[in-house]
Amino acid sequence: MISSDTIVASATAPGRGAISIIRLSGPLSLQIAKILCGKQLKPRIATFGSVTFNTETIDTGIWIYFAAPHSFTGEDAVEFQGHGGPVVVQAILRVAIELGARLANPGEFSQRAFLNGKIDLTQAEAISDLINASSLSAVKAANNSLKGEFANSVNAIVTELVVLRTQLEAHIDFPDEDIEPQDTRAFSAAINHIKRKLNELLISAHDGAKLNQSAEIVLIGEPNAGKSSLLNSLAKEPLAIVTNIPGTTRDLVRYDLLIDGLEIRITDTAGIRSTNDIIETEGIDRAIKAMETADLVLCLFDERHHLITDDTIQKLIGNTTNTPLGLVSTKVDIKQKPIRNHTSYPLLGLSAKTGEGLGEFQSWLLEKLNLTTHCETPYLARERHVNHLALAKTYIDATDQHKLSTETIDLIAEDLRLTQNALSEITGKFTSDDLLTSIFSTFCIGK
Repeated sequence: MISSDTIVASATAPGRGAISIIRLSGPLSLQIAKILCGKQLKPRIATFGSVTFNTETIDTGIWIYFAAPHSFTGEDAVEFQGHGGPVVVQAILRVAIELGARLANPGEFSQRAFLNGKIDLTQAEAISDLINASSLSAVKAANNSLKGEFANSVNAIVTELVVLRTQLEAHIDFPDEDIEPQDTRAFSAAINHIKRKLNELLISAHDGAKLNQSAEIVLIGEPNAGKSSLLNSLAKEPLAIVTNIPGTTRDLVRYDLLIDGLEIRITDTAGIRSTNDIIETEGIDRAIKAMETADLVLCLFDERHHLITDDTIQKLIGNTTNTPLGLVSTKVDIKQKPIRNHTSYPLLGLSAKTGEGLGEFQSWLLEKLNLTTHCETPYLARERHVNHLALAKTYIDATDQHKLSTETIDLIAEDLRLTQNALSEITGKFTSDDLLTSIFSTFCIGK
């Protein structure tokens, strides 16, 4: 339901800054602005003026009025750009509320833009994703989604579905009309074309979802295998304590690493061994739990290991994970016999002390995680997008169970309807209020 009241919020981050932006949206926006600045505001023309209430001047700055529907929210909207002191901002917000506005909820400006048809749901989500982007690749993909490219791809498939559904509905409404063989062939070709487009979009969405979240890598090994040293070397700062004393690392230590603009979270863990130390045991338990949710587990081995077998790996990881594994030989700067790898897992050598092999290691990580910056995904997607695309694929694949005929036409029509609904939930054409509340509640206040 579209609200009819007026909302206000600071659109800049909390704290002190050079400028602040206060945003009003709703039917009272222009009225409140006129009272505060004492001037007639023209649409889309910056007007220098003060913020004055009860003869007291609070601030001076720039007023900009956006007349409905030509605003971000589709409503009358006003922005004031003033000084960035938090006391000033709070004073202006209090005055605006006293004059009839209310403080906006998180994401309410974007939600109103969606409800008023200014943006679809993928574009609204792209706004939040752009703000929270942790890499340049994510920024580019979020901008593509914000421009509507993801939604356009979804809508193109929906359009093809509508054409097919219209044809089927015509046959359902006029059952005496026979379905000719050539119609059957054309229909099957159209279905297959939609399947190909849907598969391509699903692959792009999968890649785009990877940009929306950090890949999780967990470092596992015996005490003093070089896990903490590797983390510190990648971070280029002493995040984890490194000593020759086994069991130094007791808790999980995490670092977000950017490799070629892609974010990877690396977690250092307690060394895996038998111990009676209660605190160390808790650290080992946390290491095991971290493996269960990781995208990649790296087993580290130092000069003590000359032979790595499946039993060696099993002693480290146990039976707790099906996560992809990689093996790392640490401390290659120390003269030692080459490690014989009698497993099916790849083994990479490096030295955290000298930096030898670290460049190759980072490139290897991207390859193992199936990440690349050379073939960037055109969209930034979310898990719900992937889920709805997968659901749509399930529904349209179900049409293969029925040969197009008068007897099966109702079943096929239902499969296509469900396919269309699953896709339309991505853009927000069929979306529950609970989902909207969940999505927009994650936004910043003022967005």
